[in-house]
Amino acid sequence: MYKEAVICVITVIAIIILNILTGNYTKESVSELSSELYKLREELSEENIEDEEIQKKADYIYDKWNKRYNVLAYYLEHDELEKVGNSIISLRSAINTNEYPEAISELDESVFVLKHIQEKNSFDMKNIF
Repeated sequence: MYKEAVICVITVIAIIILNILTGNYTKESVSELSSELYKLREELSEENIEDEEIQKKADYIYDKWNKRYNVLAYYLEHDELEKVGNSIISLRSAINTNEYPEAISELDESVFVLKHIQEKNSFDMKNIF
């Protein structure tokens, strides 16, 4: 009986620690990507847009997303991650074709889905019940 209780306690502690670690990584990823996307949005809203600079930032965001995606895919739903990935790819293609209003729309969609992922996977009372 004592062994089983110890195993249960260790399992519960491991689950709680892993939940905290994955939650922190998700929060860090969302905030980092969202801040980069907001910076890009500000630059897209300016009148004097430097095409090369915007394309470099879009490529940087895409590379950062791919690095984060590889870890997030272990514990998050792939449908949600694919939505963000598709929006970022659409963002890059809109920037490459100089369609900045469409790029802003895709950027806003990416930020919305990222925030949704963070809220959905946070350890809150509304997510427990």
